Amino acid sequence: MREIFFYLPEDDAAFARLPGNIDDYWAWQASTPGLSKFWGRYHWVLQSYLYLRQGGIAVRLTNKLPAAGIIVTHLDCVDYDFRPGSRQTLVVLLVDRETPHPHAHLHITHNPVQGLPYGMPQRYMPPWPQVGLIPRDDRRGDTFERIGYFGYDNNLDPAFAAPQFQAKMAELGLQFYIPRPADWHDFSTVDAIVAIRKFGRDDPFLNKPSLKLFNAWLADVPAVLGHETAYRHDGHPGLDYLEATTPDDVLLALRSLKLDMARRQSIIAQGRVAVQPYKPDSTIQRWSRLIDTVLRPLDDAYASPSARRALKSITGPVLERLLWRRAGRFLQRASPAG
Repeated sequence: MREIFFYLPEDDAAFARLPGNIDDYWAWQASTPGLSKFWGRYHWVLQSYLYLRQGGIAVRLTNKLPAAGIIVTHLDCVDYDFRPGSRQTLVVLLVDRETPHPHAHLHITHNPVQGLPYGMPQRYMPPWPQVGLIPRDDRRGDTFERIGYFGYDNNLDPAFAAPQFQAKMAELGLQFYIPRPADWHDFSTVDAIVAIRKFGRDDPFLNKPSLKLFNAWLADVPAVLGHETAYRHDGHPGLDYLEATTPDDVLLALRSLKLDMARRQSIIAQGRVAVQPYKPDSTIQRWSRLIDTVLRPLDDAYASPSARRALKSITGPVLERLLWRRAGRFLQRASPAG
């Protein structure tokens, strides 16, 4: 039985400073300069390794590309033209990237209905919720004033900054709160969140996950979200979150949450139930099943010369040329890929 490696191409000094357990992860990430644009790879490679090791699963973290074994890594950590050797099985964490790896033996996606082109093999895995999350402070009681936006302010739709929208927010006694990235774990002073990448219904965002919904559920705050496939698959608009496709929809949703405390509490209660399959313990079990039922059989299939490996050596170069020209060509599946 070959080893399972989680690969991060860090230099030795940075690798030695990585946290050794999940409880130390957020303090490390929030305090280490220059990490923000690489948070995705640490979320998926380092966090996964720490959670799985905590769950008693035999995995190793390495900063040197192993010559043999099952190699699990983020798309950004391997070159596009990297071709696994005969003793390597490459599992690529595609997550929100738009161009799959042409030579991967398997991709991990984090939107349950996203499908890859050309029949490329994939499995779905939900993202880990925000590590170190601090839920809403119970002492806020029935207060409904502070609306959180947990993201970069330059990604906030200009409609939210429009004077007319701001005036209507003020009429409702509401204010936007945009925490700095180091405080994205802290929901203690927030009464609801808004997370809308784009107004309308035209973009299914097939490569985006339900992470902000999971975090809202765990934080005991209602969420007003955009029309996205992951949210609609994992949640239930109107029951465990509210959906908005226009700025006016946002105002109506926030007004209803402000004035109808019973509805607000119902959404929060529904979220507490809905989030159970996406808590870390549940995701550890998903990974354990993936390893036993998918990764190890896949590794066995490619471990020796076979027609399957020979076919991969032919299709890989073809995919190199096709995928780069048609980045983001995803399909919508009727059910999760895994």
